[in-house]
Amino acid sequence: MAAKVENFFCSVKKTIFVIGTMLVLLTAARNSLIWHLERFWGISHDFWQNLWIRYSQDLLGGDITKIVITGFMVLPTVLFMTYSLFLTYMDLTGKPKFLTKYKIQEDKNVPVDSEELKKVYKVVMKNHLISGVCFVLVIPMYRRYISFSTELPTFQMILFHLSCCLVMEEFSFYYVHRLLHHRKLYARIHKMHHEWTAPIGITSIYCHPIEHLASNLLPVMISPMICGAHAVTTMIWLVIVFLNTCNSHSGYHFPGFPSPEQHDYHHLTFTQCYGVLGILDRLHNTDNLFRAHQKYKRHITSFSLTPLNQLFPDANKSTVCEASEKED
Repeated sequence: MAAKVENFFCSVKKTIFVIGTMLVLLTAARNSLIWHLERFWGISHDFWQNLWIRYSQDLLGGDITKIVITGFMVLPTVLFMTYSLFLTYMDLTGKPKFLTKYKIQEDKNVPVDSEELKKVYKVVMKNHLISGVCFVLVIPMYRRYISFSTELPTFQMILFHLSCCLVMEEFSFYYVHRLLHHRKLYARIHKMHHEWTAPIGITSIYCHPIEHLASNLLPVMISPMICGAHAVTTMIWLVIVFLNTCNSHSGYHFPGFPSPEQHDYHHLTFTQCYGVLGILDRLHNTDNLFRAHQKYKRHITSFSLTPLNQLFPDANKSTVCEASEKED
């Protein structure tokens, strides 16, 4: 009982730390960007407001369907595919060397199997199609629950809604993901995603269509509607989610990037680290082996140019958790 209480308070502290840090960093980034724009390019504080009006009204004529298709679907997908294709190039060629040195599982997928890659891309394209159909189908709900007003929300409100979406995704993704690891669902649905014990960026949506709907799409699509967020906030949210899932599966821990170590460890062991932020993993103690592993020390956003594998080397590289065998 005492251990559960301790894990609960650790989860609360981690929640406050994660959300607080995000708010501080985004506020600092916004203030710095606006300051530089105003100082060097003479752009007024109305820059973003005018940009939104030119995009939504002048370019798209205020058509909500066009805004959803271009802003909610096309923009995040293009950014996701751009990042994924760059990572695929690295995995196939081993270049550029100054970036490939940041690979997490150094002995896996070097180079990646081209035939397996073709198989992955076929599934990914099908799932992108499913995503597109889903976004079109929920346009009536977006019209009702998302604000498409010409007036942008305050920056503080954008941060508040992003924070709410982040917390809702953590809860929904954790429990859906953990449910998919139930023995009756794992073999039929989720095992496909775990074919890659050393994931690469594009495999982030290499999964069964049911999993794609329940785990990848619904939590991300619904959370802005529950918040009543603005369309611009929703665009920002979707871009963050698409790029983050690609980064979490990238297999590389680049300097300055959010750490993918936690989810990479999940693919390595199968029975650890089910969440996005790690808050519910701490609460349910489903990250105990991860926290005891050397990889936990690397689970930071590092700005060092030295790979974290070198800063925190494994005591014994042959020691790998055997938990994955229980799921096979």
